[in-house]
Amino acid sequence: MELLDCISALYGGNVQLFPPYEGRRPEGLPAALFDLLQRSDGVMETMVHPQTGEVIPVSWIIYPCSMTTEETTFYHETYNAEGTVFSSDGAGDPFLLKSNGTVVRFDVIDGEETPAARSLSDFYRIPIEGTVQGQP
Repeated sequence: MELLDCISALYGGNVQLFPPYEGRRPEGLPAALFDLLQRSDGVMETMVHPQTGEVIPVSWIIYPCSMTTEETTFYHETYNAEGTVFSSDGAGDPFLLKSNGTVVRFDVIDGEETPAARSLSDFYRIPIEGTVQGQP
């Protein structure tokens, strides 16, 4: 299953895709993330407004290329965080895609990294009951 399909399944189809990123690959941007952004420059979680039925945005699941670059630079310069920022946990801590392909959550308060998944693909797979996402 392609990564965008996995993300859509994980979010119950409540996602918005965007036109593909057509620029050059920014320096340091991992190939797996760049490949995804070339299909959709960011992925937004959506929901249906219960009273109006309008589809409304909730938050970024994957940042667009420009935001990825900005956030990565910010966290590198401000917190010395290593890796590419591609999303956040919704509470102010970014997820980083490391150079070895793993995903970590970076705690901005204590500067600690917590493993989140073995890969970007594992990060967006629907967890099987009784497992930790990205781990058997």
